[in-house]
Amino acid sequence: MTRISRRTSSLTIILLILCVWQLPFKHARAEAPAGFTPLFNGQDLTGWKGLVGNPKTRAAMSADELAAAQKKADEEMRAHWKVVDGALQFDGKGKSLCTAQDYGDFELYVDWKILEAGDSGIYLRGSPQVQIWDTEHEALFRHGAEKGSGALWNNKNHSRFPLTKADKPVGQWNTFFIRMVGERVTVRLNGKLVTDDVVMENIWDRNLPIYPRGQIELQNHGNTLYFRNIYLREIPTSESDAILAQRGSDAGFHEIFNGHDFSGWTGDTENYEIVDGAIVCRKGKGGDVFTKKQYADFIARLEFRLPAGGNNGIAIRYDGKGRPHLDGIELQVIDSEHPKYAKLDPRQYHGSAYGLAAAHRGYLRPTGEWNFQQITVRGAKIKVELNGFTILDADLSQVKESKDGALPPGVKRKSGHFGFAGHNDPVAFRNISIRELPGEPAQPPSRKTAIRPTDGPIRLFNGRNLEGLHTWIRDLKYADPNKVFTVADGVIHISGQGYGGLITNEAYRDYHLITEFKWGKKTWGGRVDRARDSGILLHCWGPNGGYGNTWMASIEAQIIEGGVGDILVLTGKDPITGQVLPTSLTAEITKDRDGEKVWKKGGQRITIQSGRINWFGRDQDWADKIGFRGKHDVESPFGKWTRLEVIADGGHLIYKVNGVVVNEAFDAKPSFGKILLQTEQAEMFVRRFELWPLGKAPELKGAPK
Repeated sequence: MTRISRRTSSLTIILLILCVWQLPFKHARAEAPAGFTPLFNGQDLTGWKGLVGNPKTRAAMSADELAAAQKKADEEMRAHWKVVDGALQFDGKGKSLCTAQDYGDFELYVDWKILEAGDSGIYLRGSPQVQIWDTEHEALFRHGAEKGSGALWNNKNHSRFPLTKADKPVGQWNTFFIRMVGERVTVRLNGKLVTDDVVMENIWDRNLPIYPRGQIELQNHGNTLYFRNIYLREIPTSESDAILAQRGSDAGFHEIFNGHDFSGWTGDTENYEIVDGAIVCRKGKGGDVFTKKQYADFIARLEFRLPAGGNNGIAIRYDGKGRPHLDGIELQVIDSEHPKYAKLDPRQYHGSAYGLAAAHRGYLRPTGEWNFQQITVRGAKIKVELNGFTILDADLSQVKESKDGALPPGVKRKSGHFGFAGHNDPVAFRNISIRELPGEPAQPPSRKTAIRPTDGPIRLFNGRNLEGLHTWIRDLKYADPNKVFTVADGVIHISGQGYGGLITNEAYRDYHLITEFKWGKKTWGGRVDRARDSGILLHCWGPNGGYGNTWMASIEAQIIEGGVGDILVLTGKDPITGQVLPTSLTAEITKDRDGEKVWKKGGQRITIQSGRINWFGRDQDWADKIGFRGKHDVESPFGKWTRLEVIADGGHLIYKVNGVVVNEAFDAKPSFGKILLQTEQAEMFVRRFELWPLGKAPELKGAPK
């Protein structure tokens, strides 16, 4: 039999996905796009129902309680939702409208329209929400409406605002294309990508992944709403698996099983067989089969299929001699919902680190179907994603005991074999690949994707709100409950609380940055009596938190009392994979009395991947104390505005403070990226934050006023 590799079959499915992705965004479709089914017939409310509670409260109801509540909700729904001119119209006085059917993985088209001050959303699997709102209504700016519709507003740990603002003015029809696979959502609004493969968090239970199935809801916040042209395509599991296998990149993944024989494998191979390109444990047999090669940190991808009541295990960092759950770490592969396993310890169900850390249940496909699983192992941390849902995210260094008492020796192993631990059941595994971590240094995206100012300035801060910007704060991630970054009277107010930044959604290149800032009085935490500190990070790339789990890999234009204009190079690491995010530049320097590097035009040329180049006049007696001011400082006195400029021309950087060139670098890598305005435990105000075309920025005449 000729084996069709996953790479070949996945390519076919991906081409199909791309064809669907490129379907035209018509705003008044006469019929459903190919492969899609209408959810709304344009005439009545057939296929829709009223809202009862939420997924958690509905699950707690008896069948009779749910039926009674549904009857009442349907009556209320019909009083406030109706069909007008082929569109669903809501009068703003009732509750959300829900599909009668539940869905798992799907693609959805929906047209929507709101009026002034409108606020709505699309609930996916009964959970909030792909946001919809009036992006020009100032009362909603405090919630981030100015950033646009189409993102997962209730997220905290994952992105919650759109990549770009793509809304049409209120009163006009907009079109969503939404794809949901596992826990991840992608959204296009009016043809523009606004949410790119983002995890949707479970607002009903933050400790659980989003639900595997649920209804779709048209949400309301007491506004008149309109919806039409609602079409859905359920994604088959084979296509979902192909999408999951293509997530991120194939770079660095190597197939460790050829689908034909046990080349590269050892152990009890006589107890296993190869059937249709899969490793299958023989019925009634057991034992362990594992790779000859050993692995330390890695990401593994595979598919598995369970028979009814099936039990097996995935061995990681196994010593190859003892028992995988004792002399390595075993991840359970088991039909968790079979009656014979009803009384297992929670740490024995599917996806669990056997006896050590319990995985979430309810995300396995029915027995006999193939499941897709990704396993990330780095240090003591293990993450298991099943069919696109994160079911285990554990740090085994925090585990103090196993289900049987003392921790087994395998918990402390740093490397070992990868394989399977049979338990007499014909469990099958196929399409097995591994990417060793951290791997080669990451490569930044193409410079061509970055925006270059041409005719006039790009105002990163528009003077009204934080449109085009998002926050990321250590420990809080995408949430900003303390309102560290706000706008008042045409000025960005940075409270300074915590560490993080206000980050541009877009990447930029070849610009003249002008920023005007002044310090406030408040300082925080461990820096309450230290020099007021902040900065602008240039050429940011990689993930948020890629530098010290706080900022991004970047080149900093330092803002600190006595050190405005220092250069800092921040080479980072991916927080998940540990992959290096290289950043570097070349500078001409001398060294001061203390051996610190100081910029000197025509000085010794050095290239650095980390560290600082002091601005030329930084006081050699600089002290990290509040209010410090050196005798040669060119920044403005406390309470006055300081102008900081950065001219980024390819890899050439020039820093200017109040019109004085204070620092310079060459061959910056990368030479483009996002721009981040820091919060670093000191209050600060910013009134100007803009990019000018090279050679066209207005000159500073005198001190900033």
